[in-house]
Amino acid sequence: MASGFGPLVLPPKQAQEARILRKSVLQHFQDLPDPRLDRTKHHPLMSVITIALLEILSGADGFVGIEAYGKGKQSWLETFIDLPNGIPSHDTFGRVFGALCPEALEERFLSWITSITENLQINLIHIDGKTTRGSYDREKKLKALHTVSAWSSEHGLVLAQQKVEGKTNEIKAVPLILKLLNLNGAVITLDAMGTQLDIVHQIKAGGGDYVIGLKGNQGKLNQGIRDWFQAAETQGWRGISFSADETINGGHHRIERRQVIAVAIDPLPPLHRQSQWSGLTTVIRIRSTRQLWNKTTQEDRFYISSLLPEAARHNRVIRSHWSVENSLHWVLDVTFNEDSSRIRQGHAAQNLNLVRRLSVNLLKREPSKASLKMKRYKAGLDNDFLMKILAASTHEVSAH
Repeated sequence: MASGFGPLVLPPKQAQEARILRKSVLQHFQDLPDPRLDRTKHHPLMSVITIALLEILSGADGFVGIEAYGKGKQSWLETFIDLPNGIPSHDTFGRVFGALCPEALEERFLSWITSITENLQINLIHIDGKTTRGSYDREKKLKALHTVSAWSSEHGLVLAQQKVEGKTNEIKAVPLILKLLNLNGAVITLDAMGTQLDIVHQIKAGGGDYVIGLKGNQGKLNQGIRDWFQAAETQGWRGISFSADETINGGHHRIERRQVIAVAIDPLPPLHRQSQWSGLTTVIRIRSTRQLWNKTTQEDRFYISSLLPEAARHNRVIRSHWSVENSLHWVLDVTFNEDSSRIRQGHAAQNLNLVRRLSVNLLKREPSKASLKMKRYKAGLDNDFLMKILAASTHEVSAH
């Protein structure tokens, strides 16, 4: 069968599993263009993609692992997946994923994400980049693959990804990923790399708001805000209206105090190119004081925002941005071993990155409370649980 979803007549249990596949996220990949020549199509494209997704969900980290898992489960897989020539070899998986058009794969990913988020309220979108360090190849002069992701901390979902071209950086990738998102009513957070006039304008034009970090790439604006806060503090904040919030957290022999001050820009002296920052209403200082057993450190960080000057809200929004590191990037490296992946053939690294992010979404949507690592382990042992993960890809998501 061209669909890759096995024979027409199946026993009841296998028929149910085939129905789950057809109704799951995989339905959005049915029309994916096959880049292979007809004479090399020994395995249906959907069979290759389906096995890869199932085995990555089950614990495989690369094409050798995908082949090994596939052969171990072949008697089960061939009951509902079309496998005219058995399980593809790891070289075949590598060639297919290396040849697949990344934009076409990402388009189908976005189609699925749109289908499950259209009824969700997406209030926060965090945009951040990650490097797959193992994809670097000195001999072939290949730079490490860098991918920018859009992350919903409320729902634990990757909303989109965008590859950063070798000779560019995140500044050029961020506008592309913003075009893929529904910004209306959402607050977009970025680190200092996103502090660009065009990016801020694009967010506001899309109906969104922003909270963006400041560093040296906007030196005059950053220094102007830093100097203003220092002067205001020196004079004891006399005659200045501001909002303040403070949180104290302890653990691992460390106490951290976060003091947040948000100030409306209206009473401030004119900032560098202030009128050009679309929607700018608020500047924020976060002072982090970390007390260790043998020393105390202090760091000030500054942000610009289009939200009202409410310190408590900004504290929550800025803290939530770091979930992209803890709940996505850390998971990809520790649970999926992405950082150590040495896959480099064609588009294979980029395409496999997308499948990993798809897998993160599916695992987080499965409602049990186990860790993602344990869910992968269980999926490798229990075919019914693996089907449960896929079945969850069509259900509504509750906020995390």
